[in-house]
Amino acid sequence: MFKRIIVLALGLMIALAMRATPAQALPPRPTPVPEATSIPPARTIGGWIDLRAQNAKAQWSVVQWQDSAGNWVNVDSWRGAFDAVSDGVGVKTWWVDQATFGTTPFRWVVYDATTKQVVATSQPFNLPTENKQTVSVQVTLAP
Repeated sequence: MFKRIIVLALGLMIALAMRATPAQALPPRPTPVPEATSIPPARTIGGWIDLRAQNAKAQWSVVQWQDSAGNWVNVDSWRGAFDAVSDGVGVKTWWVDQATFGTTPFRWVVYDATTKQVVATSQPFNLPTENKQTVSVQVTLAP
């Protein structure tokens, strides 16, 4: 009989614990508003690579590096449309971390956004070798 009372008591406790209680409304919380001064921290040590493409239109670019077998390999994080096109000059810039200073060889490849065909390939270049240096590469696209 004692076991039966324990089983009934446990069953009652479980039933009470599982009983649905009406949800209470949470008090209102203010929605955070980003401050105008909330910008990412400045990168203090590094440089840039910069592509300037004459006769730019609807194109995008990717940076490639050359492996020891001579194959060109896309740098997945350095690809995208031009940052700006002004007076027919497309500009794309990427940040280079100090850890990769002086690495070589790299090149830019420009693709037509519609046909996905290569429209220009730059000469090989080295990454920056010192802080705040910009390595600028120019290509001319067919008009």
